[in-house]
Amino acid sequence: MYGRTISFTLLAPSLWAVLETIAKTTSTPDMTRYAFKTGDNSGVIIEIFADKEMAGSQLDILKAVQSLNEQAMAKVTVVEGYSV
Repeated sequence: MYGRTISFTLLAPSLWAVLETIAKTTSTPDMTRYAFKTGDNSGVIIEIFADKEMAGSQLDILKAVQSLNEQAMAKVTVVEGYSV
């Protein structure tokens, strides 16, 4: 099992609409995603994958959140790793 955690702080709470559109809670046999709102303008997306290769093929959410970071609309931190 392999996991990715994306923590973010949005420039404005109104950007939540963007994140709600792209990072819905989802569950498939190979991947599970949870989105948590931790404050008015902050949150965490947790993705659990079957393996690292599956994580490498599922980059759409990561790219979308990173694009907010590149546009100075959010501060983003990403952590990945295997379960122990």
